[in-house]
Amino acid sequence: MPATFSSPATRMPHPSGLSPLPVLILDDERFDRHRLARLCSGLRFPCAVSNTKTLGEFAAHLERDSYRLILVDYALPDGTGLDALDMVRLSARNLNAATLMVSGQAAAQLTERAVSIGCSGHLAKDDLSPASFAAAVERALATATPPAEAPKAEYPAEDVERLLARCATRCARDVKPMISRMMRQMRDLRATGGAPQALDALEQNCISLWAFLIEMEREDGAQLLAELTGDRAKVQSLPPKPARPPSPFGRRTH
Repeated sequence: MPATFSSPATRMPHPSGLSPLPVLILDDERFDRHRLARLCSGLRFPCAVSNTKTLGEFAAHLERDSYRLILVDYALPDGTGLDALDMVRLSARNLNAATLMVSGQAAAQLTERAVSIGCSGHLAKDDLSPASFAAAVERALATATPPAEAPKAEYPAEDVERLLARCATRCARDVKPMISRMMRQMRDLRATGGAPQALDALEQNCISLWAFLIEMEREDGAQLLAELTGDRAKVQSLPPKPARPPSPFGRRTH
């Protein structure tokens, strides 16, 4: 069970409501995990903190629970904090979580690499203070995309069935050509021994498929209903869709 930290009655509720903000810490050093938990207890809202020491433990927590704030170290026994950020962006439960890298590594280059894959910022452990930590957390939570909430409404069962049928048809129609192209490209790769141009084309199709799946994942009931029924006025009245997270297929130097 995560540890819940609360404090003085002067605390204000956090953006997601009155319940404690779920926080996940990834750091292989016990002292640093406790230090981050103490800093979380000094925020203006209560936090429910869970701790992990390895990428393996981290992956299990991402699979099982949802978090609003994730703090990761860089140097880990089974990988790096950049690997952890990739795992967050590939997590259906946690891709919208605010992430901060808190490490003892040199800041400039690491910050650039972390931010390029969706991290909200980097904090050096040597420069940590309650004020700098609180400011970084506030910025991260303010810029993170909140999870989409579907409107609560009752629909007749037959309307829901028709909507699901149309949604499934739409998805199949859009995904099948992507998969077909990828299969042809893989066949060509076997024949050519992996030409760079063929690999680039295959990667581009993977990126397109990833973007489509992310878009579908972020649709809510109102958006789908309006689009599938052709209600243009309703579509235009809905708020804009949030920006997509970085693609996991983007090239970068490790």
